[in-house]
Amino acid sequence: MNCCMRERAVVLALLVCTSGMAATQEPVDTALTIQGFLQRDDEFGQWTIVVPLPLRVLGTQTYVVPVVGKPERWGRYLNRYIEAHGTVTRLPERGNPSIGMEVEDAKELDPPGTARGTVDKGVTLHADVTLSVIPNRFSWKDTTGSATGVNPMLVYTILNRRAAPIFFILQNNRFLCMSVTSSEGVRVWDTTTMVPSPDARRFTMQRGGRFRDAIHFPEDAASRPGHYYAHVGICDVDDYDMTAEFDVR
Repeated sequence: MNCCMRERAVVLALLVCTSGMAATQEPVDTALTIQGFLQRDDEFGQWTIVVPLPLRVLGTQTYVVPVVGKPERWGRYLNRYIEAHGTVTRLPERGNPSIGMEVEDAKELDPPGTARGTVDKGVTLHADVTLSVIPNRFSWKDTTGSATGVNPMLVYTILNRRAAPIFFILQNNRFLCMSVTSSEGVRVWDTTTMVPSPDARRFTMQRGGRFRDAIHFPEDAASRPGHYYAHVGICDVDDYDMTAEFDVR
């Protein structure tokens, strides 16, 4: 399995801010700044930013923000976490959601609360390892007791910084081992991903190669308000473990 293995399209984002017009006016468009992962649907040729926390703008509540205009300008950020600023316009002909965002400026950045580490073994191996919980502060229920629709994910990344490749040999079909621990040190959830076949137990990361995987975790993983620790690593392989913190409100 090659390390460029599976850079899954990660479907999540965190709303930063919106600004509207005067309450006495019916708004036609509004300036918007969001953070999230830029996605592209190759089948329909549509670019989107998909949000797990509902975005409310121009009378629409949505988890998907279509990108209009010339979205291919931002192709270098595909499947990357970005901050995008632009204008959202009501576009009833688009269906649901009936809005479109023309991005005026975008930049790549780390999701809030990203934990970062390195694996450094001299001239032979140097890799960056990161883990993000997105969003890292959220509530399962709103003030009325209704579900917020939040869809939190663990995003785990390894980036090879050396010219030499990194070889991984798994002892069995277990791949990523994940757990969530409460602030009291009690493990409240764990799971493991599996490689599809014995052949997939051996894979290589070339220079600049990036492995990224995103794993949804359910409400049962952190059902009560509090502070939690998420831990992700390659099962039975040392050095690549990472822990990130998050809060449930």
